[in-house]
Amino acid sequence: TIAILFSLLWAGQGQQLVLKELHTLHRWTNLSLGDDQSKGNRFLPVDVDIEYGDEGRHRTFLTIPRLSLVTPFTLATVVPEDNAVVDNPRLEPYPNGEWHVPPNNCSGITSAIRTFIDECWRLWVVDSGQVNSVQLCPPQVLTFDLVKDELVQRHSLPPNSYNPSVSIFTALVVDLAESGSPNRCLGGKAYIADAWGYGLIVFDSLTGRSWRIEHETMKPSTMVGLARSGSSQAGIFTVSLSPSEVKDRFLYFHTLNAFDEVRVSLTLINNETLWKTQNASDVGGHFLTLGTRGIQCESEVMDQSGNLFCSLISLGALISWNERSNYTADDLRVVAYNPHKIKFVTGLKINRNAKGEEELWALSSEPRLFVGGDLAETEVKFQIIGCRTADLLANTPCSVGATDATPTAA
Repeated sequence: TIAILFSLLWAGQGQQLVLKELHTLHRWTNLSLGDDQSKGNRFLPVDVDIEYGDEGRHRTFLTIPRLSLVTPFTLATVVPEDNAVVDNPRLEPYPNGEWHVPPNNCSGITSAIRTFIDECWRLWVVDSGQVNSVQLCPPQVLTFDLVKDELVQRHSLPPNSYNPSVSIFTALVVDLAESGSPNRCLGGKAYIADAWGYGLIVFDSLTGRSWRIEHETMKPSTMVGLARSGSSQAGIFTVSLSPSEVKDRFLYFHTLNAFDEVRVSLTLINNETLWKTQNASDVGGHFLTLGTRGIQCESEVMDQSGNLFCSLISLGALISWNERSNYTADDLRVVAYNPHKIKFVTGLKINRNAKGEEELWALSSEPRLFVGGDLAETEVKFQIIGCRTADLLANTPCSVGATDATPTAA
């Protein structure tokens, strides 16, 4: 409730509740996908990524999970001519239209749901293989070279890694080898949260193998008598990693309906042999509950300074916590409050701009879209909002590398 938000503010060294102007890169009132609106091509994106190139050039990526077979494409970029267009910019399929039709041939992209851009100019894509909860193809992890816009690697998840028509992937983060390593840009490990399957999937692209991890902390707080549907029954919803230069690194996550944050050693998670043997049941004590927020978080992401950002459900706020501190209300900070823009955040990313500065980007949607509610034709359905992490932490006006314009008003 709002009372909890006020308690967080006052605990955070007497912060005052002040509206934070975040930069709106794009926003949509029109849900039609493509030029022919008569076909009923409605789209509802769930993830976002911003790729920065030379001279400030940028590309905006969106995943659009297929709700029906008529959806023309499921992974999109804003067309280059509309990069500076705020309202209803046009979208085009990535890498091209041939990858998206037909949606059930399993050699293209069936239903993209999560993306991640690494430091080697590669786009990682998680394809659920589902259309409106029907499992048409096995889930897969695709890696594209963003310089050539060509496929680098494809990995289909083995049958024991997911639950057909049940698994829904709500987070993806990729970890590369240490700087200077000869294999740094040849491989990488992808960590995928399976919220409705209650598990974590790890894919090692260098070996081409993947494994699944399950633990009680990955299940929703209460499961008795309830089906696996609705947000109250979403399990592990997020996944974040300690900065790459930290000696003892951890993987962080939480379930959607819990107030707690959990961490586990990344070395343990990366031990493929352990999770494929009987000894996996002996590591329960390594999943440590850090503490409680007293409130629900949805999407989260950690920067390279160890600051974990999380969006608060229904409160229009972003909070941050540094992994070197305790996990209590005294250690949580509200770094942005804007109920006009921070709504239901389904995608939260940190990308580096052309100057090497970290920026936080969020895909914020109107919650009524997910429950069949009616929205006015001119009402903003979803928007991409951003701010440099330095501006969030220092409480200075937001700026982003994608444009020199000032933040747009709510």
